[in-house]
Amino acid sequence: MVDPVLSFIISVALLIGLLILKQEVHIAVTVSTIAFGILTLGWGMIGSTFKGILTYSTLKLFIAFFSALFLSYMMKVAGILDKMTKLFASISCNFASLFVPSLVGLIPMPGGALVSAMMLKEHYLERQRLDSDFASFLNYWFRHIWVPVWPLFQALILTAVILETPIVRVIESTFPAAIGSIVAGLTIAYPLLRKRTIECRESTESRWKLLIAGWPFFLVVLLVFLVKLPVEFSLLATAVATAIYARPTRKQLLDGIKFALSPKIVIVIVAVMMYRQYVFDSRSADALLHFMSSHGIPIMPVVFTLPFVIGATTAGEFVYAGTAFPLLVNILGTGNAINDLALLVGYTGGYIGVMLSPVHLCLILTLEHYGGRYSKVYKYIVPTSIMAVIISLVLGMILWH
Repeated sequence: MVDPVLSFIISVALLIGLLILKQEVHIAVTVSTIAFGILTLGWGMIGSTFKGILTYSTLKLFIAFFSALFLSYMMKVAGILDKMTKLFASISCNFASLFVPSLVGLIPMPGGALVSAMMLKEHYLERQRLDSDFASFLNYWFRHIWVPVWPLFQALILTAVILETPIVRVIESTFPAAIGSIVAGLTIAYPLLRKRTIECRESTESRWKLLIAGWPFFLVVLLVFLVKLPVEFSLLATAVATAIYARPTRKQLLDGIKFALSPKIVIVIVAVMMYRQYVFDSRSADALLHFMSSHGIPIMPVVFTLPFVIGATTAGEFVYAGTAFPLLVNILGTGNAINDLALLVGYTGGYIGVMLSPVHLCLILTLEHYGGRYSKVYKYIVPTSIMAVIISLVLGMILWH
């Protein structure tokens, strides 16, 4: 068998290489996972594969992913986002510029930033007369500020499963990353928006009525954080309730199920759970910890850099969680023994890596829709990312160090 640390390096290099060759993420993840299993376990990977797939954890992960995607589709059918957008535009034009993309961000979907980009194009470019690069930054950045705390996001769901702990416990560790992201985004964006202060047209509907329209958001929060219902069942219950409320046509219902049962998502779920089992059976996490300690390598920089590199190269929130965290499990902790600071460092690394990735689908689609340029939009993204990391980690050290 090949040394687990070397096997991991080879598998990540293979993952990155396949993506550079324009291979789709789910295929690249599956190939690199199988390569890791062969290198570390040989024929033993066959038994590990079945152990990894045929578990209740895999079923919970599938239910959570399906429910989150189906809920997203039903909320779109119900027109909930449009109603909420009217509410925030009636409060303040600048507030709407920042909050509408973050509202859309509560519904995770591939390339979801295009939804808010389409909703706000007239608002940004004609009403506020923002340049396309700044408009692209606003839509892109604020679309993703909830990634560290909103239980519908795939990275949080995966992290909870991998670390065998409730998703609320994960969020207790990762919330400073959301604070850092919000504060950094506002610090960069608000001074520039103030120069464009204008009045938005008041909605003819009452704000209270429009706020009530967003009840699925509140139901998810209630079930996950107050009732303490497992996230997969919280999402499933909310998805069913939203579908009843939306009264979709038969075609819309089937389209929603088809969207939620994306073969690519199913393949990723299976690959991640296989990889998690390979890491456990090969004791790769122990090997990595021993390698770092024997060579005097500082742990925290590795915990940050590993997810950061994977996130930046793959642009997949579920990829850095599913690939890096199983290997770092002895450092991050499991169950009730979570290392809050280590988990925050690792999650922040992956999250910001994804945000800086030039192949992030949300960034690509936003730039195409607004006619923005990479060279110009990164003038906003890079300093905001650096500031977000500093704020997040300083806050984490104050809380837990």
